[in-house]
Amino acid sequence: SGINAEYGSSGINAEYGGDDKSNAQPRWVLFNFEFETAVDKRPTDKSIFIKWCPETSTIKNRMVFTTSTKGLIDYLNMSATNVQADSIDEIKEVLGKLESGNLK
Repeated sequence: SGINAEYGSSGINAEYGGDDKSNAQPRWVLFNFEFETAVDKRPTDKSIFIKWCPETSTIKNRMVFTTSTKGLIDYLNMSATNVQADSIDEIKEVLGKLESGNLK
């Protein structure tokens, strides 16, 4: 259950599955997208750290998640693009921007 993202011939696809209780739990998603640059066909990659916190999460879970996220980012010391998402549509939008090269 949870968020499933995959890349195939039709592009990036994201789904959200699971029971209602698990769907309300905040999650972190680290997505690494490997590709070739359009200009010089150089292999490269882009990492996105998605902070998934559905609006259906309890206030307590949202507060713990926010505090834990700060500690996790500091601990990992990574250079991924950080994105906050509250719905699967927001995640699909972010992945679409990544696929088209418009994610900063």
